Amino acid sequence: MEKANSKIKKIAILGAESTGKSVLCEQLAQYYRTVFVPEYARTYFDEHDINNYNTADLEIIAKNQLDLEHEYYNKANGLLFCDTSLITVKIWSTHKFNAVPKFITNSIKPTDYDLYLISNNDVQWTPDPQRRHEDLREHLFKWNEHELQKLNVDYKIIKGVGEDRLKNTIALIEEAFKR
Repeated sequence: MEKANSKIKKIAILGAESTGKSVLCEQLAQYYRTVFVPEYARTYFDEHDINNYNTADLEIIAKNQLDLEHEYYNKANGLLFCDTSLITVKIWSTHKFNAVPKFITNSIKPTDYDLYLISNNDVQWTPDPQRRHEDLREHLFKWNEHELQKLNVDYKIIKGVGEDRLKNTIALIEEAFKR
């Protein structure tokens, strides 16, 4: 499977809504001349009612997110940036339904990524039709930390705004992989 090609390092970028994850993934992919895996949930909710979904929808999102990771893995050049992970889907499922589909729970493993980064909330909130929880940003940040601690994986926190945010993240990546 994917881990056989240890030359590709998978990096999960997690965090609350509107913390710059997608922009950062795009910037990092450009900087490292590689690709990034977009967040499938955004695509899904462009075509489905974000006000009326259930855990079955979240399972579809999770499966498609994993499919995208497999697809982009083969296109990656050294590093693969993932704009979310199943941890995010698990958090939303728990938050909204107080339940998580077994597929999601069973699919989250500490070895899924070579590096976990959590986006801090220092980026200004930018509303869009899919963002609804500005008031939960700090709670979601801590929840991401908690989930990574439960997995017993090392993680780093992305801090800063603008160009500093990109530079700080590059420094975290360089340190993690001693590049």
